[in-house]
Amino acid sequence: MLTQMMRMCKLYITIDNMETKCVTEEMRARLCNPLPKEAVTPHPTKKFLSSIKSIYVTERLNEVFGIGAWKVKTEVIDNSSKMIVCKVTFSIPEYGIEYECFGGNDNADLGDAYKGATTDALTKIASWMGIGGEVFRGEAGKTTAKMQPQQSVPQRKKLTLDALMDEEYLKGLCRWLRAKAEGKKLEDVIVAYYDCDEEVVRCITNEFIRTNV
Repeated sequence: MLTQMMRMCKLYITIDNMETKCVTEEMRARLCNPLPKEAVTPHPTKKFLSSIKSIYVTERLNEVFGIGAWKVKTEVIDNSSKMIVCKVTFSIPEYGIEYECFGGNDNADLGDAYKGATTDALTKIASWMGIGGEVFRGEAGKTTAKMQPQQSVPQRKKLTLDALMDEEYLKGLCRWLRAKAEGKKLEDVIVAYYDCDEEVVRCITNEFIRTNV
């Protein structure tokens, strides 16, 4: 029994002292990448505002940090009036990220109201990390002609085999390439974004195939 308790204490200490990762510049760029036009709709009641479909926020978080890497806890603050108000605590332990925000929803269906209040807060929190920033800046739907040259001719980043030794980085890179390579040849997409040799391309391709990303 004592041995088991000591093991448990050791486990807790290890978790508490877990070294957190830093959000890379590449991850920041992916977070801030404009959402597709289908993600933004007119606000149902405030016609002068736009609304972001929460599934696109969820997909962006999964794409950048991974499924199951981020956590949401919801606390009901007020359900005595027509408006359901919740406090949402969002965290990504691996990166030491934690935010709190309040959200509200007045849907007549209580189940939808609770979910709506949670996603309302989650969408706002996501904006603090750059997701959907163009919507909150009032730039959604505007012409992005100035951005097109940068998108069509991306700045190539140096990539070596040493960087690929980090298994989590390699998996994250493959997830990112999945979206970029849709309908395209994977090797062409890799060399378009990265300055690397054939060995690096082969390593990424093998991992891409192995994980069926």
